Amino acid sequence: MEENVKKIPANTTEIKLYCFLGEALLKIQTLEQALTYSITLKMKPYETKEKADEFLKTHQRFTLGKAIKIALDENLYNSTIQEGLNSILEQRNWLVHSVLVGNEEDFNAGNIKESLFKKIKSVANKAEDIKREIEYDMIDFCASKGKDMSNINEALKLQNKGIRISKNL
Repeated sequence: MEENVKKIPANTTEIKLYCFLGEALLKIQTLEQALTYSITLKMKPYETKEKADEFLKTHQRFTLGKAIKIALDENLYNSTIQEGLNSILEQRNWLVHSVLVGNEEDFNAGNIKESLFKKIKSVANKAEDIKREIEYDMIDFCASKGKDMSNINEALKLQNKGIRISKNL
């Protein structure tokens, strides 16, 4: 391979694509994280923090598919959340494994169709929506165990209004 090969700089459309892909993957990872925490909380509600942290550590590296399978096998969520998880898994698989399929010529030419941007953005939005449903489910679960979740509820209400929460609650 020639060492002095010039790289073609990304054009604005390609940069937009990279940003959309990055956003979608990050939101999927935050969903995976929320799901893992929720699974830990629901499967180990009476464990000490140390034992729960140990359980979390062993499950934190599970893929989204593995975490969803555990959630389904353990019947941890209502049908709405479970259906959302199954749906986002299919979308995540498309994003990671098939986003190029059928779009090779467009990618090579640096021309990406707006419909592809919309599809990628919908994956990001879906992941964020499901993460929020899991967060509210965790709040309800903790409240059912006698925990005061009013501060957390207030923080989520602020986030729903578009206000970023920067302090730990």
